[in-house]
Amino acid sequence: MHILSKSTYIKGLQCEKALYMHKKHPYLRDKLSIEQRAKFQRGTDVGVLAHEYFPNGIDMSPNSPSQFPKRVQETMENLDNPAVNVMYEAVFQHNDTLIMLDMLVRDGDRWQAIEVKSSLRLSDTYYNDAALQYYVLKGCGVPLSDFKLMYLNADYVKDGPIDVKQLFKLESVLDYVIEREDFVSKNVERLKAVVGLPHSPVVNIGTQCHNPYPCDFQGHCWKHVPKNSYLFTTAMDDETLFQNYFNGVNSNAKMLQQLAPDSEAAHQIDALETNSYYVDYKTLYSLKPQPEPKSVAYLNLLLHRPAVPEIDGTKPYEEMILAFALHGEHEPDGVSVWDCFEDHNLWKESIDLLINKLSKHELIVCFTPQNLTTTLLRHEIIRNRVVGYKVFNLFDILQQAHFYHPAIKRGFTLQRLSGVLFPATKLFEHSRIILEATSQDLIGYQQAKEDLIIENEVVAKTYQHFFK
Repeated sequence: MHILSKSTYIKGLQCEKALYMHKKHPYLRDKLSIEQRAKFQRGTDVGVLAHEYFPNGIDMSPNSPSQFPKRVQETMENLDNPAVNVMYEAVFQHNDTLIMLDMLVRDGDRWQAIEVKSSLRLSDTYYNDAALQYYVLKGCGVPLSDFKLMYLNADYVKDGPIDVKQLFKLESVLDYVIEREDFVSKNVERLKAVVGLPHSPVVNIGTQCHNPYPCDFQGHCWKHVPKNSYLFTTAMDDETLFQNYFNGVNSNAKMLQQLAPDSEAAHQIDALETNSYYVDYKTLYSLKPQPEPKSVAYLNLLLHRPAVPEIDGTKPYEEMILAFALHGEHEPDGVSVWDCFEDHNLWKESIDLLINKLSKHELIVCFTPQNLTTTLLRHEIIRNRVVGYKVFNLFDILQQAHFYHPAIKRGFTLQRLSGVLFPATKLFEHSRIILEATSQDLIGYQQAKEDLIIENEVVAKTYQHFFK
């Protein structure tokens, strides 16, 4: 059996303790969020589509871990079989490290290794990922002509059936992975030794808990940290927080001694101590709409950004309006809801509808981490930049006023804000799931539409809470 894999190697580079816990105590892992599961599924779907770039390959995917040894043997046999030109998920093992390569393509008497990514650009993690795979492939004696990363072409515009030759870009990383061979070799030995330890390695919590990915053992490793610790504040960056923490500033009282009494960080610690929120009301009220608008509309857009474009004329991850909810005095029964869940091709119908509806109101209130003004301009829903002042994004306004509550440490979402201001309101935010969805789920979409209305009611209540 293997000790390391591609994912565990990357995890170990981030934190040795996370690797050890994953291998020895996986039951202590934090629950995987729906958004994370959706991202994994998106990567799988893009990877399968990429097979069309090099069609007619043999799928070597094992049905279970018990099949790994058999698949390794079959993969090695296929390397010498002239009838096999392409393999998908080819399985290799070297020095107790197992990989499953997305595609292996015959190139004369050698092979091209290709790893597929569902992103528009390549990151350091992807390069480290490729370097490990090259190390294993070389160790198995696979004669390589090149190693390439395949990713989505941001300039591709769908026109008819998906053209995979245009949808994907290929970048050779052969020179990079060759240069990293010694680095990988040393880390493989180091991380194998970590897995073989009789107990978990001692690794203090730190910036590695969140970078480059949120660790899925934070619940376990942070259990000794009081829930009202200043480590959960946002006024200072993580590096500064941990530097103080490991220099003996191990309590809120000691941290307050380091801060100016009226500083944002001090106010946040006070909020932690009292389990309440802090907001700079002077700044908040300076941002209040002036004069008082006579007609206010509360808008909630559900945007969909499919990795692989679904509609002609769109690009990878280009947004489309999947649904919206609009509360306002000019709407029948006070609310309008529109969606194109069953046929995404109809999404542009929303544009003229929103232009007509929003023109009746003096102020458009929303809550979104995105720039709604930019979105409305992009779709020509606000035709004139002069009327961009209509959009009042509570997300931006509250951030400018330094709104803080312990619940928003790892993300300022409407769901968390609602839990702070209106704890009796149950908000699930299906929209965040839809943003990452890669396939149509009409049951989920119907629930999303219902939740869209509830979310918009929370937006209205939040605006009234602070400005009425």
